[in-house]
Parts: sequence; C-alpha cells; structure tokens
Amino acid sequence: MTTDVDSTAVEEPLEAFLRSKSKGGSESGNYRRNLERCVEDFLEWLADDVDSTVTFSELDERIFRRYARELTNRDLAPGTVRTYYAHVSAYIGWCVREGLLETNYAQQSVATEPLPDNDGRRSGDQQAWTDKHRLRMTRYVDERAHDAADEQGLDAIHAFRDRALVYVLCYSGVRGGEIFADPKDDRRNGLTWADVSLEDRKMTVLAKKQDWSDRSLTKQTINPISRYRRILDPAGDDWPVFPTFHLPTLYETLRTGLQEKHGWSSAEIEEFVDGLTGQVAVFDALREYELTPPSINTDGARRIMRRLCEDAGIRLDDKHGYLAPHGGRRGAGEVMVRQRGFTAAARLLDNSEEVVRQSYSHIEAKEMAEDAGHAFSEHDS
Repeated sequence: MTTDVDSTAVEEPLEAFLRSKSKGGSESGNYRRNLERCVEDFLEWLADDVDSTVTFSELDERIFRRYARELTNRDLAPGTVRTYYAHVSAYIGWCVREGLLETNYAQQSVATEPLPDNDGRRSGDQQAWTDKHRLRMTRYVDERAHDAADEQGLDAIHAFRDRALVYVLCYSGVRGGEIFADPKDDRRNGLTWADVSLEDRKMTVLAKKQDWSDRSLTKQTINPISRYRRILDPAGDDWPVFPTFHLPTLYETLRTGLQEKHGWSSAEIEEFVDGLTGQVAVFDALREYELTPPSINTDGARRIMRRLCEDAGIRLDDKHGYLAPHGGRRGAGEVMVRQRGFTAAARLLDNSEEVVRQSYSHIEAKEMAEDAGHAFSEHDS
C-alpha cells in the first residue's frame, strides 16, 4: 500500500483491515463484528477528543493513554476493558505493518498503564449489590410504584418500568447488554415482550456468546413484571419491555412509522404530531397505530440506576458512585454461590463453572479459611 502517511485519516483503512480479518466461518464473523464495534468506538471517541479528523502522523502514546483511561471509567468489567483495547491495538498494529505508522503507540507502556491488570486483581474487587443494597433499592422502587399505582399516565408507567428493571437486575443474573439495546449492534434491540414468558418464568436473550439463550425469571421478578405490563399496555409482543421515554426519540419513531407503515404525507404527520402533548399522548398514538417504541440502551439503563440511587439516598464509595447494572448480576452471583454453590451459580449466570469459580474465588477462600481454622482447632485440642 503506497500512500501519503501525513494525509491519511486514521479511520480510512478500517474496511481494508476488516476484510483482512474475514476468513469465513461463524467464529471469524463474530470476531470481525467485535473488531469493528471496538475500533469504531475508538474512532468516535478520537473524533470527539481531538475535535477534528485525525491523521496517522498525529497519533502518539498520549492519545491511547487517554482512551485507556476513558475505557476504565466506563461501566465495564476489567476483562472487557482489556478486550476493547486489544482490538484497537490490533487495528493500529495492522496499520503499522501496512506502512501507515512507524510504531504501535497503543502498546507503549505509558499508554497501557491505566488499563486494569489481568492478574493481581482480587475476585471481590468488582461492584456487587449487597443484601443491604438490594433491600434498600427494592423497597424504594416498591414504595414509588405504590404511590403511583392510583395515578394515570406517564408517572405510573415510569415508576413501574423502573421497578421491573431493578427487580430483573437484582434477581435474574442477566447481563445489561442482553436486555437493553446496543446502538452499535443491530442484533441487540432490547428485550421484547415476545421474549418473556411469565408462565414458564423465563426470558430469551441474545447471550454474550452470540447465541439465543433462555434465562430464568425468579419468583421475585414475576409480580413486578406482570403489574408493569398491565400498566404499560403494549400494542404488541414486539414492544420492548423497557422502552425509552425520551420524547424526541418517540416523536421521531411516530413520524417514521406514520410515513412508512401508514403512508401519511409530511404535512399530515406534522399536523398530527403538533397536536400531541408529551409522552402519554405519544404512547397512546403508538398503540393506536401499532408502532413500536425503541428500547432504552445500556447508557440509558445506567442513567436510570444513577437517578434511582440519588433519589433513594444510596451513595457508593467506588468508581461508579451508584448501583451500576452489572453490579446486580454480580450480587446475584454472590447469593447463588453462597446458597447453592458454583454449579448452580454458573447455570443462572450463563457462564462456565470455571469462570464463576475464578470470579467468586473470594467466597471460596473465606469459607475454606473458616473450615481450615476449625480443622486446626480440632487437631490441636
């Protein structure tokens, strides 16, 4: 490849890089999609960080250090942070081999320093909702829903949606990425009512392994979800379980649906939309014309949990400062390991027993210490 390095934008060779990784087969396809998502995330961040188109001549280790710090500040597991960064480094390394850059600045020690360590990190260091957190948060959303039960409109829907969301995060062990939309993955549009069976106490999600998997809905989740569905009154099973209430997004969904599904003219649409006032009216229109609102995405779920924690007076002394969605899954895993063991916890969390043992080794170590202490006491007595 012969090109002027100084004038080559960092995003320009991305398609060539992705083609080089397309070797056929489903695994390579998944790998290519993950590469694309991670590198595009970096490129979007880069454009925002520098506020201009960046060429290869402008890259240095300081840029990648800032990106590494950006990843560590997100609501991501340490392993996920390192995976994201490794995909970006793979792209930069390929560009070096293509002669676009002299060295892979992403691999400089000063750039990788903010990344979490692979080893040396204790299994209990990640946020996990404790029994106290779970009790306090569920009581708060229960009270909030109870106060809104006699109301009509958005406040009631809002309160019962948030209650159902909290209970699912608390008790199912599901990943946030499996039930909320991901704007960078067309397959992840959020959990829909078609995916939920209250009778069978399960929900079907696109798992982390990129296959469809049935996940458990424990008895604690059934009533919050059931009551919420009656209040939401979705027009069809294609509606998301956790729709967004962002008004501009809802208006855009209504405009697009009325035009594409019902053939309305632009003038008819604008006249109709101008007569609507707020989310309640928009939701009524979506139901009437059988249109589907979008699901909240993972960032939206984090904002909901941050708001609920502020309102409930819950403040954590960690990098999040609030009950992050992933902490609900970790908390559920803690309970299952302690009460039912690693095998049962692995089944609930849709993980291998080996991974669960590694993730929750602090529990096993404590129990082993207690057992060994008793053994020595008995031996020395």
